Amino acid sequence: MGDLDILREISNVARYRFLELESEGREKLSSKAGKGAYGHESSRMDVEVEKSIISFVEENDFPFNIFTEESGWMDRGYEETLIIDPVDGSYNAEHGIPFFSVSLAVTSGTLRDVRIGYIKNIPMNMDYWAIKGKGAFRNGEKLHVSPGTNLFVIYLGKNASHRAYGIARKARRVRDLGSASLEMVTVAEGIADVFYYSFKKYGALRIVDIAASYLIVKEAGGIVIDESLNPLDMELSFNERKNVIALSDERMKEVFL
Repeated sequence: MGDLDILREISNVARYRFLELESEGREKLSSKAGKGAYGHESSRMDVEVEKSIISFVEENDFPFNIFTEESGWMDRGYEETLIIDPVDGSYNAEHGIPFFSVSLAVTSGTLRDVRIGYIKNIPMNMDYWAIKGKGAFRNGEKLHVSPGTNLFVIYLGKNASHRAYGIARKARRVRDLGSASLEMVTVAEGIADVFYYSFKKYGALRIVDIAASYLIVKEAGGIVIDESLNPLDMELSFNERKNVIALSDERMKEVFL
């Protein structure tokens, strides 16, 4: 089984486990189940979906270490690491908004070393993936950025920076959808020109949030940068958070000047 097939199977296991939990009643999805590796309260949904992924990896002895949102770092003695966000867009999932995902990526080092990324939109059962140097795809259809949509996807919640609101005023249309991985791939799909997450007091996103979508955007012809407009990179770390920009075209950097 190739690595792409492995990630596809892992995403199917995650989706199946989520649907099992949902069938027990949505109120149980958000019940608290301790604290995750990042120090935040974990929901039963996140913990149980993550457990299903880890068990599947271990049972099949897939050749990866594990770095995940809830359980943290698991050194299994391999050269590469599987980065896991079991449910990206937890609030959406808990409240029946059909826009959340499982996000998976394989790296030998940092974010820039990610060589394969896989995202499944769980409620839509839609798959996105990219292999470094081989392009990005949605359900087998090759993805390309499409500059000129004038749609910006921007986080505008209570932690959003003043700059985020300023950038939003430059767009014809703005969306804030609640799942960073899926929002970021809208740039790869040719739906959006700009993806922007910027918090006012600290960095917005962690490597688990965007490891897969980072590669998908780049393989679709887009660019991913930090708030200083430099190429983005992130360590496998629980402490590092960064504000993140994805663009359909280099010329879109002018929006941030």
